[in-house]
Amino acid sequence: EHSEFVVFDSENLTEIEKILPNKNYAIVSTRIKLINKIYISKKIIFFILKNIFKRSLKQNYLAALIRRIAPKIVITNIHDSVDFHIISKILHNEIKFIAIQSYGPYMFNTTFSEKAKKNFFIPKLFCFGEYDKIFYEKKKVNIGSYEPVGSVMSSMAHEYLKSKKIKINPNKYDICLISEPHDGTLTGDWGHVKNLYDCIGLVAEFTHRLCKKHNLKIVFPGKGFKNEKRMDRQIYFYKHYLKDYDFKISSAVKKTNVNLASYINIMQSKLVIAVFSTILREAISFEKKILFFDTTGHPDMEFPGSGIEFPKDSICILKEPSYELFEERVLKILSISNEEYFSKLGKDKSFIMVPTVDTVNIIGKRIKEIAQQNANVNVK
Repeated sequence: EHSEFVVFDSENLTEIEKILPNKNYAIVSTRIKLINKIYISKKIIFFILKNIFKRSLKQNYLAALIRRIAPKIVITNIHDSVDFHIISKILHNEIKFIAIQSYGPYMFNTTFSEKAKKNFFIPKLFCFGEYDKIFYEKKKVNIGSYEPVGSVMSSMAHEYLKSKKIKINPNKYDICLISEPHDGTLTGDWGHVKNLYDCIGLVAEFTHRLCKKHNLKIVFPGKGFKNEKRMDRQIYFYKHYLKDYDFKISSAVKKTNVNLASYINIMQSKLVIAVFSTILREAISFEKKILFFDTTGHPDMEFPGSGIEFPKDSICILKEPSYELFEERVLKILSISNEEYFSKLGKDKSFIMVPTVDTVNIIGKRIKEIAQQNANVNVK
């Protein structure tokens, strides 16, 4: 059936659903394990056979399927998807393709191999901030246009609190420590940073030691929902590094497919500490102080990401594995005003992350405009 929109890749679907202007959309799963239905027609088979030697069977099938659905816009929040890049190249003259950034770009990602860069193609990218535009321009990949709009997830957290009429205490916690042992970290994109786990454990130990010593209130949000296996794995991981502390990793009960608990914890904290989580950049959009604490010594571990010079003396960056220096920096950050803190950041906040209160509405409005423009072109 024809749909106005196609959502490319069914991962993190809630974010995309939130910004679409109506429910007239089709979901096209692109991951083999999630494809549970195959559509066949003469035109789909003909397209696949005609292009069988040009690209993979899956890519030909997805392109043929999207062409048959004939949407005005194809949209994804997996902006480094190779399948999305290739199919955008095939169909962009017929259909608008839009990618929405939902995580940070990494210099060492396989997306930037010479072979992958030849296929890299995003006609329009809604990105976090100016940093991301500069990053991709330096990588010399093909992106038609950029629109820095901030984070959809941060914006959804704002909207959730507003819709539920929930008032928060911005000083409820002194420190929000982000749990970071991602599944597959040492076998995926971060596999070449061999001491990453020890670095993650060190920041957790230093933070808990500091909070215990100075009687500071800490919240430690985990990745995922209560009773999920990955929550159990996080607890198991941190027990190794926090064996001397009675720590608690907070988690949300799964009511929807999106977890906003971490964002709400950030909004209620004075300072957010992490090693490399994208949520550090998102915290900036909440006007929250952050500390990027990386002791790996690896050149790919930079803030806000690799490949861009950021002032090394910025108040938000600490790289020495010294508890004394960590204690001194954290206490200093907590003691100064937000105005003074951001004056010592070394970059404008919007360079890192555009304010995100209205991100959902901004993207939704722009998608509606683009769809209408495309409809007018088709009529002509």
